[in-house]
Amino acid sequence: MKKMIAFVSGVALTAAFGASAFAASPDVYVVNFRNDNNAESQTLDSRLSSALVGLGNVEHVVIDTSNAAKWEKGAHEAFDRDIVPVFNKWVGLPGFAAIVDAKSKRVIGCVNSQFNSGEIASEVRRMTAMASGNAYTSRASTRIKTTQCPPAFNTPPSGM
Repeated sequence: MKKMIAFVSGVALTAAFGASAFAASPDVYVVNFRNDNNAESQTLDSRLSSALVGLGNVEHVVIDTSNAAKWEKGAHEAFDRDIVPVFNKWVGLPGFAAIVDAKSKRVIGCVNSQFNSGEIASEVRRMTAMASGNAYTSRASTRIKTTQCPPAFNTPPSGM
C-alpha cells in the first residue's frame, strides 16, 4: 500500500509540475526592451509577436519601463532568467530586443523596429543556431540592417 501511495503521489506531482519541470530550457531569450510611450516599441511588439510564432527554443522576455510597476516586473523577469547584467545594461532604452544565449548569458545580437517580421524570425533563427552550436546558412548576400546592439543605457523610470 505504501508503494502505491508513493507511486500515486509521484504521478500527481509529475502531473502538477511536469510541464515546467521537464520542459526543455530555451536556447535563447529574446529580451524586448519596451515602453508604451515609444512608437518603435509598439512597432517592434507587433513584429516580434508574429516573428516568434513557431520558433523552437526561444523565450520572449519583456522588460517594460512604461511605469514603475512594469519596471519592477521586468527586473524580476531578468532575475528569474539570470540575465540581470543584460537588464542593467539597457533598462530604460526602449525599441529593440536583445537576443541572449540562455546558457552562457552572452548577448548574441539585437533587432529593432527597422526589421520586418520575416527578418526578425530569420535573425532569431540564425542566433538560436549560433547559441545551440548548429550551423545556419543564410541566403542574404549583403546586409543593410545591423544586428549590432545599441550602446549601454540605464535610466530610472520617472517618479522613482
